[in-house]
Amino acid sequence: MKLVVDGQEFDVDPQGEVVRVGGREYSVRVQRMRDIVTVYVNERPYRIQILEENPWSGDAFKVLVDARYHQVAIVGRAVQRPRPVHPPQRRPMAPEGPGAVTAPVAGRVVSVHVQPDQEVEEGDLLLIIEAMKMENEIRAPFKGRVKEVKVQAGARVAEGEVLVVLEPI
Repeated sequence: MKLVVDGQEFDVDPQGEVVRVGGREYSVRVQRMRDIVTVYVNERPYRIQILEENPWSGDAFKVLVDARYHQVAIVGRAVQRPRPVHPPQRRPMAPEGPGAVTAPVAGRVVSVHVQPDQEVEEGDLLLIIEAMKMENEIRAPFKGRVKEVKVQAGARVAEGEVLVVLEPI
C-alpha cells in the first residue's frame, strides 16, 4: 500500500511488529490512550491524534503528530500475509516456593529494571510487560535479593512463566 504524507508518497508494507517503508525495516508498536495513539518506531515515540471522523473513507485526512499537522492519505490496502507458525516452546513454570515472580499475562518484556545480586524492597519495579497494548508493571512482592533474572527486554513470555527469582533477606 502507499501512504501519502503532505504530498510525499511512501511504499508501506506492514508485517506485524515490523513495517517496511521504502525497503527499510522499522520495529513498530502501538499504544492507545483515548483519542491519542502513541506509535513507537524503533522505540522512539510519536504521539498521533487523528482529527477526522472517518479517516478510512479513502480521502485524505488530517493528523496531529507531536503537535504538527499533516495531511495523510492511504492508497491501496495492506497485503495480509499469513503469520509464520512456530512450534510451541516449553516455558519454565513457577517452581515451588515464594521466590519465583511469574508473568501474570502473556506478553512482551518491554524493560528489565533489576539484575542478579541486586537488593529490592517490597513494591520495587522489577520489569514491565506489554500485553494487549497495555504496560504491566511487575513489582517485588517482598524485600529480597535478586537471585536470577530469567528474561530480557524484547522477550515474549507466557502466562505463569518465571521472570525473576528472589530470595528473602
